[in-house]
Amino acid sequence: MKRLAAILLFLSCCLSAGAQTKAAIDSINNIPFEKRIQKAVALTPVFLKNARAAEKIRYSLGIADSYSNLALVYYYQGKYSDNVSYSLKAIKIYEQLNATDRQAYEYAGLGYSMKRRDMDMAQYYMQKGKQIAERFNHTKPLLSIYNNYGVLKEMQNDLDSALYFYKKGLVLKESVNDSLGIPFSLNCIGGVYIMQKKYDEAAKLFQRALSIRTSRNDTIGIAENYTWLGDLHYAQQKHQTAISWYQKSLELALQNNYLFLAQSNYKSLSDSYDALNDKALALENFRNYAKIRDSLTNKETNSKIAELEVQFDTNRKEKMLAEANNLVLIKDAEANRQRTILATTFIVLFFALLIGYLLYRQQKLKNLQLQQEHFLKTAILQIEAQNKLQDQRLGIARDLHDNIGSQLTFIISSVENIKYAFDITNQKLDQKLQSISSFARETIVELRDTIWAMNSTEISVEDLATRILNLIEKAREANDSIAYSFHFDDELAKVRFTSIEGMNIYRTIQEAINNALKYASASEISINITDDGNSLLIQVADDGNGFDTDNAEMGNGIRNMERRTSDIGGNFKISSSNQGTAITIKLPKPNAND
Repeated sequence: MKRLAAILLFLSCCLSAGAQTKAAIDSINNIPFEKRIQKAVALTPVFLKNARAAEKIRYSLGIADSYSNLALVYYYQGKYSDNVSYSLKAIKIYEQLNATDRQAYEYAGLGYSMKRRDMDMAQYYMQKGKQIAERFNHTKPLLSIYNNYGVLKEMQNDLDSALYFYKKGLVLKESVNDSLGIPFSLNCIGGVYIMQKKYDEAAKLFQRALSIRTSRNDTIGIAENYTWLGDLHYAQQKHQTAISWYQKSLELALQNNYLFLAQSNYKSLSDSYDALNDKALALENFRNYAKIRDSLTNKETNSKIAELEVQFDTNRKEKMLAEANNLVLIKDAEANRQRTILATTFIVLFFALLIGYLLYRQQKLKNLQLQQEHFLKTAILQIEAQNKLQDQRLGIARDLHDNIGSQLTFIISSVENIKYAFDITNQKLDQKLQSISSFARETIVELRDTIWAMNSTEISVEDLATRILNLIEKAREANDSIAYSFHFDDELAKVRFTSIEGMNIYRTIQEAINNALKYASASEISINITDDGNSLLIQVADDGNGFDTDNAEMGNGIRNMERRTSDIGGNFKISSSNQGTAITIKLPKPNAND
């Protein structure tokens, strides 16, 4: 405290002696936050003098910062009229300087200071500061804005929104190691936990906040944390323990002239003693609470009365002088009075319209905020639903791989063991076992393809190309006398489909190749994926013997290809002659995703 007093005395002397430099002005405006609220009364004349010094050298930013500090110290003295006046003055200069970070901080601070007097205006100013900070990505103002916005939500009993903004602010503060702001967020979250009766969780947060503030030697912060601990024990009906915490907080609040906190502690002590049925101490503390409350109210009231008395006295003297010296101008005075009435009526009408517009605008902003919050909650629910669906898909894929895959592998192994363990001379039995082994192997391949699709949220043309090339390699192993060709346009590589669309396309191409291998007696099979403007064309063609499409009975394979294509919104076409068969799929082209 002595060191702070010496620094203030030195800076004050510098200003008095004419050392009105920007550096000197900034050094006073940058006094640590906790010191500003600890010594709010002592610092008031210092900041007033600092503002005058900045005005002399026309240092606009120094003036605005001094006004901002005056708004803060007046708020902690309970002088709310001066708090609002200087805050609005600072905002006006910040807007002229385009200092959006300070502008956002000051709007939000003004909103926070009005929370117990006018909640609608408090929320209006807080939202204005929040919007400016988020629009220009100013992290520093948001450190306090998110937390203070949560306070407004808590006061409106919107606990879910309050916790959302408290935790959002805490994450941001922890990311920049804001040791000054972290305790505020911890205490606010703990306060909500008290209302939710999560007492153990609240206690941990309060103790963590107190530890940080003790390490910083933040006297006012420590006093506030003592009050929070008192509230915690009061909520658990441990009234004697609550009293000891309130008394510790009250002692620090009175030492530092922090009257608002002192008022709160006296009220809490009165409630605690009343709960213990100690009516004498309950009454004594309530009287102290009322005394401070009335003193805070009377400071502004008396100041306003004095101002009105001066104005009234001045007007009375001027009126007497006018009557004595201007009797001949009575008619002119009457005309002036009529003009004054007309002007006053016009001004009243103007301000009535202005207030109506501001109320309309405020309601419009409130409705917009509600719409945005509803949209955000809906989006969060959709994301959570998508995440649950993806988790289910991954779980099914793992079960398919681990259970069915392992069982098929066991079947293959068992068939091979039977063949080698026994001397099988029956050719039909041998062929049947071989058929079972081949079917199980093919089923494993099909299973892997299905798992690939399920694990993929999106499938690109490039992914399809990889699977098609693998399919061609297996076809060559089955029949190496057939020539295969595959081509797709390079600009289509990044075009993406959903996993369902991609799997249906792949299965259709796979069925087309299998049909060509089984029935066409072809010497060449080609697969092409091309860009046809707004559409994507996929064609599988062979030079085999073909068939009569009008008279031939279509098998399950072709019907499956038609169904798969129709399911994903495409058109399926098959054409055949004695020169070969071509299967063409026409699909709407999705947007490329780079």
